[in-house]
Amino acid sequence: MTNFITVSDARANLPMLVKKTSEGMGRYLITVNNKPKVVLLNLEELESLEETAEILSIPGARESIKQGMKEIKEGKVYEALFISQG
Repeated sequence: MTNFITVSDARANLPMLVKKTSEGMGRYLITVNNKPKVVLLNLEELESLEETAEILSIPGARESIKQGMKEIKEGKVYEALFISQG
């Protein structure tokens, strides 16, 4: 969930915002003069977004994902057997 907060309130409450955000309790969109300027989100969420962007930048990745989703909806799901060698 995204919470909106002014830059003045963010400055006054930064330790609390960092604590809540780092614990996964939402993200904060910081506004200046009622205009969104900055987002405060936890590191894990940022890394996840970056990884998703990286995967989707691979040529053909989007189409492959769409095709896979279509096959799942059509019931064309296959179970994989993984054998541990060790």
